[in-house]
Amino acid sequence: MYQLLSLFSFLIRAYLCYCTIDNIPILANPILNSILGEVISLYTILWAISYFVVGRFYDKGSKPLLGVILYFIVYVVILGITYLLLLLLTYIGVLPMVI
Repeated sequence: MYQLLSLFSFLIRAYLCYCTIDNIPILANPILNSILGEVISLYTILWAISYFVVGRFYDKGSKPLLGVILYFIVYVVILGITYLLLLLLTYIGVLPMVI
């Protein structure tokens, strides 16, 4: 059950990231935007923050299904906050940045 729920969680998170973060360009130049996405990946930053937050409340290995569910919820909340912040920066005119 853990493996199935983990896979399902990953697929939903990947789809949500694609629908949100990938649709807002951070840099005006698409080539530089791709390079920035590979070097400083927002997905990695979201992973690290979510992993740290869940680790504060959950002992690894105690209940794996609970860990998957907590991680999914925390990740989606942080993703939503990040997306709203990117939308706000786009609305204000900060994004996309011209370099």
